[in-house]
Amino acid sequence: MPLKRQNITAKPKRGAQHVHLPKPDRKTAVTAGQKRKAPLPTETAVSRKRQKESSLNSVPNQRLDVYVFGTNCYGELGLGDATKKSEIPRPVLNPKLPSETVGVVQIAVDGVHSVALTHDNQILTWGVNDESTLGRDTKENTKKTPIDATSDPGGDEDSDDDEVELNLKEATPIPVDPSHFPDGTIFTQLVATDSATFALTRDGLVYGWGTFRGNNGRIGFSPETDIQSTPMLISGVPRATKLAAGAQHVLALTLDGTVFAWGSEKQGQLGRRFHLGRRAAGPSHDLPWLIPGQCALRDIVDVGAGLYHSFAIRKNGKVYAWGSNNFGQTGISKSAGQSDATVLYPTEVPSLGKEAKITTGQCLTWGRIDNKALGLVATEIPPSEIIYDTYGKPRILKTPTPLGIQDIAFITAGTDHSFAITKDGKAYSWGFNTQHQAGHTTDDEIEEPTLLGNKHVTGKRLVSATAGGQFSIVAGLSQPQVNNN
Repeated sequence: MPLKRQNITAKPKRGAQHVHLPKPDRKTAVTAGQKRKAPLPTETAVSRKRQKESSLNSVPNQRLDVYVFGTNCYGELGLGDATKKSEIPRPVLNPKLPSETVGVVQIAVDGVHSVALTHDNQILTWGVNDESTLGRDTKENTKKTPIDATSDPGGDEDSDDDEVELNLKEATPIPVDPSHFPDGTIFTQLVATDSATFALTRDGLVYGWGTFRGNNGRIGFSPETDIQSTPMLISGVPRATKLAAGAQHVLALTLDGTVFAWGSEKQGQLGRRFHLGRRAAGPSHDLPWLIPGQCALRDIVDVGAGLYHSFAIRKNGKVYAWGSNNFGQTGISKSAGQSDATVLYPTEVPSLGKEAKITTGQCLTWGRIDNKALGLVATEIPPSEIIYDTYGKPRILKTPTPLGIQDIAFITAGTDHSFAITKDGKAYSWGFNTQHQAGHTTDDEIEEPTLLGNKHVTGKRLVSATAGGQFSIVAGLSQPQVNNN
């Protein structure tokens, strides 16, 4: 969890400076030993005190340079009218998100939409808005975005076949209307599911918009709402400190170490069982999984989510997982590989606990083997660590195994591709790359972690990455402008 910022005022050294105090007038003069009455607090002072006391989460403030790549068929790269390309094979700096003016401090993606928090507390959204995932009105006639290739961030000529029709209100990063939130609301984290977006505030409140989908289509956003087109407060989550989102579910960690979960429950990703009988087929108001519910966990210090599974780390170092386990993605080998394998309740993962021999800065990988998303050469995995299918083909790596890169500071995983960023700001990617979502020019899958590098990111200090369905975004520390005059 990020450390809270502290304001530290250095005490002046003796003799270092002389402070001249104004002489008190007759109305305020006091004699030795006499106590001065404290002045009555002003309304502003009281407001500041209350704000300080209620501040629960630290606000990110490091401005970032934003680099995008992968498919852009639906404007998911947020390039707006800056390109006519349907695909960007290598990282390019997004001209719509300059650090000097826009100043993005955090980004989240999932599926085909993205959301960014800026230094001045704006929430920008872009991408597909079919179910109000962007939290704003994007009605506009689609139109071609022909543009001179010299101003294209990709820098190459394109044929007409590469030109796409985009709704510029979707393809361009545009703020969510702040009037949907109470005055003084300050955001600290954003997360995205495949069809919804959520925002955490400094005071531990959670807002969201969009909807959730189940196996048979849309199941609704809340018991009262099918599609939430604008931000609404999520009730029942007290003093949240972190959010995590899967494809169709959300986790919220609270100050007291409790975990709440809501969304689709079909793969067990909410960590609790629902007994509804005939009511299960009823309308959305009969669906309690849309209401945040508490998981059977305590003393939790961190949470994470995969597409249809979840993780939590306890204060004692133990790791718990639950949800879909058809590829052993929870790290629990029991029933792994079965088509409907599910871990219904939070279950300890011994291979990830404090007893496991894990080195700081390692990146561990496990789960599905046959799509090259592990970052390991399949033929080099010991057979004893593999679960084979009925045809004798290697299917699952059942034990968390370290990759060959060290000093990792940040990791993230998409559907079929992943990123790891080292402490010195280098990014590595691997996995599915047919739409160049891993950021490499080849159309082949990237079997092992490969350094992400081109003229835009080489030499930059990268600090984070987000992996969407068929696109990705990496962010680096903003380089200050040098004035040579």
